[in-house]
Amino acid sequence: MHDSNSTPSVPAATPDKTELPSNCPMKSTDSPFYVAPKSSNPEPPQPTAPQKSSTLSKLNPLNYMFASISQERAPNQTVDLGVDREVSSIPRGDSEGNWEYPSPQQMYNAMLRKGHTDTPQDAVESMVAVHNFLNEGAWNEIVGWERTFAKGLGSGWEKCRRGEENLGFELMKEELMGRVDEATEPRLIRFQGRPKELSPKAQIFQALGWAYPSKFE
Repeated sequence: MHDSNSTPSVPAATPDKTELPSNCPMKSTDSPFYVAPKSSNPEPPQPTAPQKSSTLSKLNPLNYMFASISQERAPNQTVDLGVDREVSSIPRGDSEGNWEYPSPQQMYNAMLRKGHTDTPQDAVESMVAVHNFLNEGAWNEIVGWERTFAKGLGSGWEKCRRGEENLGFELMKEELMGRVDEATEPRLIRFQGRPKELSPKAQIFQALGWAYPSKFE
């Protein structure tokens, strides 16, 4: 007979995930079937710091200068500096045309960027003129060497054995008579400073200076 006051039994709610027995292979960390439990509070991904580009990466590898050289007047500058750039006689190796020298204003801005804040502003124009003059002289030496030995050591020796004065005259005569082969003329691919690397001649003079300091100062 059914009791009206009795409470009907309700089956207990089963969890969504059945608890695995302790001897289950998936619970043993030594088992190949082990599955690590997922964390209820996963750590948020850490923000990565923005990568800073180095100063060297901003430079043009052909002349180690910034792609855009400022022509703006520097702070606290009291002397007007020119912004015109002189075109050199040095042909570019990467494109048509010749290399351009920096203007006095660009030279001054570059020196300030390197920390030379004590540079006299009224001397920058002369510094640029000397800089350009030395570069032109160095390039003329390179061109003369290439024209002398471009056709081989034998041809170069025939020119050199007559003396330096006759060699200079011979090269000048070739240029005036249009015998210079433009296809073999040197072109400058890039500028590269190597102040800490001594040439063989400099190494010899340095050794002589140690051995005979009174004569090779």
